[in-house]
Amino acid sequence: MFGTAWGAVDDLISDARYHVLRPAGPGSCTVVVRETSLLMIGNGEAYAVGRTGLALGQSGSWTVDDGYRPVDAGTYALDWGRDGGLLRIRGTSTDPVLRGGSADVDCGW
Repeated sequence: MFGTAWGAVDDLISDARYHVLRPAGPGSCTVVVRETSLLMIGNGEAYAVGRTGLALGQSGSWTVDDGYRPVDAGTYALDWGRDGGLLRIRGTSTDPVLRGGSADVDCGW
């Protein structure tokens, strides 16, 4: 219970926003992104969600300058292939991606 409560508090403090990205990939694999912004740093995590509706772990993460939220702003690309997907995060010239920036998406087909 403490973990759930801490997660909710963290979402409130960091103004977390969740996004379900489209299109879905093969086998209805879907990417769900959590973006946060606290002080002058923005962070994001991507999760692959398969048919079960559960994410079995983080697919990738990134850090962006000035609290920028690339997915919220639409500065990302999601491409699907036979074996999974690739999520690429782009910053801007004034809000660059400092760490990470891509995530391999695999729903475990």
